[in-house]
Amino acid sequence: MSTLVASISGTAELAKLLVAERDRQKAATIEGQLTERITQAQIQLSQVLSTIIEKDGRLQALAERVRELEAEQSEKNRYRLAKLGSLGNFFAYELRPAAELVERSDEPPHFACQPCFDIRKQKSILRIQGTLCFCASCGTKVQIEPGKPVVPKSLRRDPDPFARRW
Repeated sequence: MSTLVASISGTAELAKLLVAERDRQKAATIEGQLTERITQAQIQLSQVLSTIIEKDGRLQALAERVRELEAEQSEKNRYRLAKLGSLGNFFAYELRPAAELVERSDEPPHFACQPCFDIRKQKSILRIQGTLCFCASCGTKVQIEPGKPVVPKSLRRDPDPFARRW
């Protein structure tokens, strides 16, 4: 009988060991699956985070562009398109009167070159000398009043700048 009890006891011990091994293998399988799912979740999270960072960068760029466009529009609102002179159809942007300006109302009256302002997005002040109007930025020269145009020496071009004058 003692042999039978020892045998049953050994069998029970063996059964316990087998159950423990089975449970350990199940736990290892579950742990492996859980690790795989965590890894996949981390990969997806990093993809989501990179998308968020990319969209945040785009949002920053778009916000900066909106600020630039608002500044351009604000600057353009300071001017009105006006015919310059009585000869031909030359138009330029004229600074609005000080009473109409919200900011920088102490700026002296002047005209800005319309092509430079609209196309090149650059404000270039026109110089008016006598019957002529000049834009130093784009090189526009226009006679705006009748009469003989007198070109100032500073704007005259030497026909042959390399010729020697003795």
